[in-house]
Amino acid sequence: MIAMIMMLYLSLSIWLGNIRDHVNEARLAQSEQYDRQRFPSLTQPIFFYQRMHVGDSGNWVVVYPLDEHTKKQFLLRLQHQENQNESTQMECIKPTVKKRWKSWHSNIHYVQPAEWLRAHNDYKAHDSFIVYGSEKPIKTVEQACSQQNFLRLNDAENYAHDYWAISESQALLFSVYKIR
Repeated sequence: MIAMIMMLYLSLSIWLGNIRDHVNEARLAQSEQYDRQRFPSLTQPIFFYQRMHVGDSGNWVVVYPLDEHTKKQFLLRLQHQENQNESTQMECIKPTVKKRWKSWHSNIHYVQPAEWLRAHNDYKAHDSFIVYGSEKPIKTVEQACSQQNFLRLNDAENYAHDYWAISESQALLFSVYKIR
């Protein structure tokens, strides 16, 4: 009986993981299409992650390598934006302290919570993120996030898209979308 319940649980987990993977494939395709409309010279994304906040709200982030042509387009658009300040408010990731398999194409990464939350020992609820696809560039993205020196371009044209940000030191473009 226990073996049957475990098999049922495993089957359900795999099925839900496949559904999540299909949803995120669609998100990534839509994101790439929208980002390329704004920045036509973008190459393939190198990293795709999602962070959930309270309830069903959160963000998914597509990270691209930053080429010179895209950087020039970004800076030109930034000049026309009203608030041109550098921003430390980014949908970033922190270094992983623990990782767990989520589905065939994703892993959940737990991070060390802030000092005032450490007594909880609840990694799932504090700054955790899910990585879809390759995790090779995770250290580069973590380095960019740790420097917190981004130029941020807000997007008022699209309800689902929040902003783009570049890390000049790591030559990355972050494209941030809202989950509601």
